[in-house]
Amino acid sequence: MRASAVRQAQKDSRVAFSGPPERRGLVLQKPSRGCGGERERPLPMDHHPHDFDPDDDQPRGREAIFRIQLALDSVEFRTRAVDDPIPLGRQILDAGGLRPPEAFSLYAILPSGDFEDVRPDEEIDLRAKGAERFIAFSTDRLFRAMLNGRPIVWGAAAIPEHALRVLSGISGDEAVYLEVRGGTDQLIPEGGSADLGGQGAESFITALKPKLYVFFVNGIRYESNQRSLTGLQIKARVANWDPSHDLVLEGYGHDPDRVIADDESVDLDVEHGPRRFSSVPKANFG
Repeated sequence: MRASAVRQAQKDSRVAFSGPPERRGLVLQKPSRGCGGERERPLPMDHHPHDFDPDDDQPRGREAIFRIQLALDSVEFRTRAVDDPIPLGRQILDAGGLRPPEAFSLYAILPSGDFEDVRPDEEIDLRAKGAERFIAFSTDRLFRAMLNGRPIVWGAAAIPEHALRVLSGISGDEAVYLEVRGGTDQLIPEGGSADLGGQGAESFITALKPKLYVFFVNGIRYESNQRSLTGLQIKARVANWDPSHDLVLEGYGHDPDRVIADDESVDLDVEHGPRRFSSVPKANFG
């Protein structure tokens, strides 16, 4: 039989898993079994898993491999090599040295951002565009959440802000927020984390970072998302503020230094750069 005819017979023998619309971004195939219970995967005589051209349904070459990105309990994705264009979930895990496969939960991250669970004996067609990112969890319990309306899974009760950033693919000028229905969405600070252990699935969204206004007190940098603060609000941000001291705004250019009263509002958005304050004993100023 000609190789092309064998290839066609092979394609006809496979039944692709279509599933609901959200599962169609990645082709997962159920393994077929022969009379003896062994997995049957007929291959053409000239079959070699390698150099797949997405515009051509035929593999070419003899030495190339399929590269995937695999992370374990994190978003630290590492490049792994698989020499099969349609591997099983256990082969994906094995490529990362994760054994036995039954000890891990494996998910494919679709181009849409959805998480798709992949069982050890489920086939994944790596020739599909965007079918190369996977994340595995070694924990017994998994936590589910929503990120920009897409379901995600995590293996711990707290998910780092960094992981949410990576999974959402946002840029540096965007931030992650915990969505609070009927209230104010909570900013997840950089380097922080969000709790997933509460009742129900948490929902996260991304948006542009709020503008921050920088000022200095005694040479220490402070940030505020408010354009103006009162003298009392500024003092409240300084640890162990001495009540016997005045808050003094340093003058810019020819402007003199001056004391800021507790109820005086100071505009922090000025062209000449951050406002600078200092604490001065009351008896020593003026």
